[in-house]
Amino acid sequence: MKKTILWIGVATLCFAFASCSDEANDEKYRSEPPTFSDLTFKTVDTGSETIHVGEKFVVTAEQKKLGRLLNTTTYSWAVTPNSNSQVSQKYVQSVIYDQETQNPTDTLVITEAGDYEITFTARYNVSGNTTVWSSKYGYTYSESLADGSGTATYTTGGLFYFGVTATKSFSVVE
Repeated sequence: MKKTILWIGVATLCFAFASCSDEANDEKYRSEPPTFSDLTFKTVDTGSETIHVGEKFVVTAEQKKLGRLLNTTTYSWAVTPNSNSQVSQKYVQSVIYDQETQNPTDTLVITEAGDYEITFTARYNVSGNTTVWSSKYGYTYSESLADGSGTATYTTGGLFYFGVTATKSFSVVE
């Protein structure tokens, strides 16, 4: 009798593990980060892509593919160099991604002409399985942005999150 109960227990565990691995590969349980095609720059007043000193403009992280099964998400933007120029920024720092999938933006004003680099950083906490993404792309994957003037790097934080860092250079003129 004890042997029969033991075998039933072992069979149940084997079935449970086998069914879990099937579900892990099921698309409806897969978390994926959004992928980005570009960081674009447009002035608020005219929509021009030419940025002038003291002019308010918006930089947008353009998603080429939406993410899925993502929970709390944090965004940050950084502009370098931080020379004598003053940079004012205004952006949303945290969202629940699956409820707010719009392209992240930052509104800036830069007070000195020059060449700058902007870096967009995001951390997407997952609510699904990350192993399919990691198996396909590895734990770190980089690609060029659409026009080749920047990069997007995707990282997997184990089973817990995805990270994205996109960087692009731009100029501010007089």
